[in-house]
Amino acid sequence: MKKGAPPKYTDKQLKDILLKYISKNPGKKINPSILERETGINRFIWTRRMSEQIAKLNEPVQQGVAGTDGALPLPNVVELVETYWNNKTGLINALAHYNEMLNALHQKAKKYDTILQENQDLVAKLSLKEEQIKTLKNEIKLLKKQYLEVAVKSTYKTFQEEEGLEKSYP
Repeated sequence: MKKGAPPKYTDKQLKDILLKYISKNPGKKINPSILERETGINRFIWTRRMSEQIAKLNEPVQQGVAGTDGALPLPNVVELVETYWNNKTGLINALAHYNEMLNALHQKAKKYDTILQENQDLVAKLSLKEEQIKTLKNEIKLLKKQYLEVAVKSTYKTFQEEEGLEKSYP
């Protein structure tokens, strides 16, 4: 025979209240103090009687993906279905994390594709600029050679007459 006052809430009632809280606040971390504030049920009751369920709800169920370097946090679908078989709202809330993760990965993939395309465009522009630089360097070499020829030829009288160059001394 147990001593003390009979409990005001059954475990089933507490689980139902907890599931209602989760459905109103998906993705938020749960602790007994928040539950006390939201439900009016003392945090010691939540701690003593529902601590395992709260801990389970706070940790997303994860399963690694084969063939990847790092494991992706994927929910174990079998475990989720068995846990929330009779509770459609609970199952939806449990899978909300999975849905958010897929959306985030999709956004990252789109961003990656955009950045990859930008990089390819920049590489093409860079090779074009390098080609232009090479062409301009060759042109500079040719002009420098022609300038030196004219400068040297202008100092000799024979070339001055042949080329029609004038000697310009101050």
